[in-house]
Amino acid sequence: MTVTRNLFVRARVADWEKHYIDSKAKEAGISESEFVRRAAMDKDVTVLPGVDELVRELRYQGNNLNQLTVMARQGRIRLVDLRPFLEVYQRTWQALNSLLSRVG
Repeated sequence: MTVTRNLFVRARVADWEKHYIDSKAKEAGISESEFVRRAAMDKDVTVLPGVDELVRELRYQGNNLNQLTVMARQGRIRLVDLRPFLEVYQRTWQALNSLLSRVG
């Protein structure tokens, strides 16, 4: 069994460096701590504008699908037209592929 402990690291940076790190973290949509950890571990921090909207739409559709599944199990519905779901998933997939192709 692995025991994980949280350790704290302090670093001294100039004001302009702090503001730069803060702006880069905000741009990436992550906390300053997460940004610094990724940078320190030589991990890429990639910002994909528009991905938040895609994730939100997928959550909405997942919620709708879960509600339909519950109603089907309860016997409240029998048939569902899944074409609207498929259309949303296709558009989302195309948008995601477009975003990823810009990254590399």
